[in-house]
Amino acid sequence: MCSIRMSRLGVLIGALSLFVSCATAPRRSETAPPRMKDSASEKVAAQRAAAPHSVQLEQDDERWGIEAARERKRQQDEAKAQQRQQTTDKSIEVTPPRAAH
Repeated sequence: MCSIRMSRLGVLIGALSLFVSCATAPRRSETAPPRMKDSASEKVAAQRAAAPHSVQLEQDDERWGIEAARERKRQQDEAKAQQRQQTTDKSIEVTPPRAAH
């Protein structure tokens, strides 16, 4: 009879420890850092990747000249950058003094 009490006591202690371990709330980790905002090109790429294949985005872009417009805009931006660089690059010409003979 003593062994039955001991086994019941062991089962009771095991059940209580299991109950206590499961009853506590899980510890929360620190909050995650805020996400960085996606750039416009990343948003466009994500939307294109998520679009179904039946949409045929490449044909629509070609039809409406979207790629050509992007290329023209890129060229204009490059020309503006070069023009800004030329206006800000003010070089000064310095001639060395003549050596006396």
